[in-house]
Amino acid sequence: MDERYVDQILRELDRRITHQVKENAKVVDAFVKELQKQFRTNTFLYNAHFVDVMHGGSAYEALSVKLKTDFDIIIVLPDPYIGQNFEVQRDPSKYFKLKWKNQARSGCQGFLNAAQLQKQAFEELEKCVSNVHAPGVREATYRLGLAACTVTLKKFNNTIISIDLAPQIAVRDWKSSHLVKLQSLPQSLQSYISTLERNCSPIYFFSPAVPGNAGNKDYLCNISFSMLEKEFLKSNVKVRDMVRLVKLVGEAFQWPKKFGLKSFYIKRLAVKYFDELKNKTKWDGYKYILACLYKELQETKTIDGFFVTDQITYKKKPENTQEFLKDINVVYHLSSTDVQQKVKFDA
Repeated sequence: MDERYVDQILRELDRRITHQVKENAKVVDAFVKELQKQFRTNTFLYNAHFVDVMHGGSAYEALSVKLKTDFDIIIVLPDPYIGQNFEVQRDPSKYFKLKWKNQARSGCQGFLNAAQLQKQAFEELEKCVSNVHAPGVREATYRLGLAACTVTLKKFNNTIISIDLAPQIAVRDWKSSHLVKLQSLPQSLQSYISTLERNCSPIYFFSPAVPGNAGNKDYLCNISFSMLEKEFLKSNVKVRDMVRLVKLVGEAFQWPKKFGLKSFYIKRLAVKYFDELKNKTKWDGYKYILACLYKELQETKTIDGFFVTDQITYKKKPENTQEFLKDINVVYHLSSTDVQQKVKFDA
């Protein structure tokens, strides 16, 4: 009975939201193809075209639960900004520093000046964007953010689409001492990562942008596993649907707004507990993810980064965390019919 209600919710989500997101994705794809042509006229980004542009975010993971969904486009930076050229070090801030293996490289004691790299990438992305004319797009504007150049597309019917262009450094192996042991990951994820390594495909990324006020901020990078999560969850539709339901209910209870819950927190939990989730029904898996979220927040006041040792991914005031725990407990005890009545399909 619970599964029937879950399927009804997801079908309505597909009808009201997913279909339109896919239509917007076609416009984004056309824009990105035109953007790639501009890369060829630019020395720095010349090699960052075709296979080196990767589509991420909820819109490309079939995880969108509202129309206002950002399209994440990773611009994989070309040589020499590739993982194999750096030694990865952990900063006391828990972010990362990339030290050039080639000591001839300039910088602070041989470290990559991440802020300078991002500035250069943003400047060239802006020039490229200003020259793009894509079908279906009446106007394209852009603004600089912390980790991405955000492009806003206005279609001829006045629909607004937001794209985050994020220049990132790809790493194509799982060898860093700062990552959890490959053997500790779910078996199916181990196999998937091994396949990526054999194909020399990107596994994770460093973003030359770090929030906060660290003293050596210019030399720090953040780490991202967005594409790894995307492809893994896309290949496991049932677990992906569990994540969609948690996200949809979270939106109904305003968890992103009230508690800063981000999509990747839920995805990370689904990957972490995949071996337990894969044999559950969608309803039971949805409740299991909620239970895991509750347990981690209650025990550690954060959400385990899972892929990286000793990583804090969620930090809120204790009183906010307690309120969040109460909310999760309320939602956990809702019946499937209650959930169907609570969820909304807002634009």
